[in-house]
Amino acid sequence: MDDLSEPLGDKSSALLLGMFQDFYRQDVAAEEDVHRTLPFFATALGLIVAALNYVAGQLPPLSPVVKACWPQPSTAPLANACAWPAIAAALLLAAEAVLAVCVLWQLAAATRKRRYQRVGPETSQLRRAQDLQAYHVSMGLEADALDVAVAADLKQRLLADFAKVTAANRRVTQERYAGRARAVSFLLWSLLFGILATMFVVASAKLDLLPKAAP
Repeated sequence: MDDLSEPLGDKSSALLLGMFQDFYRQDVAAEEDVHRTLPFFATALGLIVAALNYVAGQLPPLSPVVKACWPQPSTAPLANACAWPAIAAALLLAAEAVLAVCVLWQLAAATRKRRYQRVGPETSQLRRAQDLQAYHVSMGLEADALDVAVAADLKQRLLADFAKVTAANRRVTQERYAGRARAVSFLLWSLLFGILATMFVVASAKLDLLPKAAP
């Protein structure tokens, strides 16, 4: 039996044990919590793919851009302003696509299988209670006094167990939530670039800024 020096009082240990149990349940449920947000990311990524598909379809192919903006081989690259709308739109699309990939990468990290520590197993807890009871019986306790002593010792050991596993599980939970937070950040930036690319292409098409194939 482990040596317990200066155990906490019943009220103090009950207060801490309840708090540790709540923390323990929250950390163990973190994996499910992260998975519940995946439909949100799937919907948002669907909008990003739709924006990519639309904007890419509105951009002229590379060949017409080259022919319209650099009709002579000697023309300096990017010297003709007609190429800039297409280049800007392409850069916005590239940024949107890269950020979308980053979203998936961070989600993969956040949902990666991790090992959570558990308080138990039940057989060990039962054996611990039986050992404590045998110890206090050997000390001459019986009836209600025996039950109170065993319960007090069990509570002290459970406090130590929950404090140990909760600290380890907290690190895992923080890694999950940090990955999800980064995924949200990348997602918002990707949506922003998608909106900008769509607006830019629509405006460029209305103003006839995008180069067309040479006749």
